[in-house]
This record gives sequence, C-alpha cells and structure tokens, in this order.
Amino acid sequence: MNKKILNIVILFLFALFIFLLFYFYFSEKNILNTNKSRSLSSINFKVNLYNLPLLKSDTNNVTDKAENDEKNKKKYNLFWDLIKN
Repeated sequence: MNKKILNIVILFLFALFIFLLFYFYFSEKNILNTNKSRSLSSINFKVNLYNLPLLKSDTNNVTDKAENDEKNKKKYNLFWDLIKN
C-alpha cells in the first residue's frame, strides 16, 4: 500500500516538473528575454570584431622545417629489407 502511494507521488511530481518546465520555457517572458539576449550578443560580437587589432606579419626569412628534416633524416632499415638480405 505504501509503495503504491509512493509511486503515485513520484509520478505526480515528475508530471508536475515536466508541466512547469514547458510552462516556463515557452512563456512569453522567457522568449522575449532569449531574443533580447541573442540580439545583444550579436551586437557585442560585431563591435568586438571591428575593435580587433591587426598584427604585423613576422614570418619573413623563415625556413621550412620539412626541408631541413629531409636532409638530416636517418634511413632506417625496413623489415622487408632485412628479410631480403
């Protein structure tokens, strides 16, 4: 008997939670606040985008690491080369 009452109470609380969740999520006040927040974020993003400093390129006279690696690369004996010998 007590277990059935407990199950009914838990089911009722779960249903109440789901109802309140949808009620507040789809309320007009929440929708307006969400749209307002999104528009302010968009405006702030655009303002910050135009205020970004441009950095001077410092990549002059830089050597490519891949070219240096190919010259100094150690040749390893492959497994098949060992079998052929």
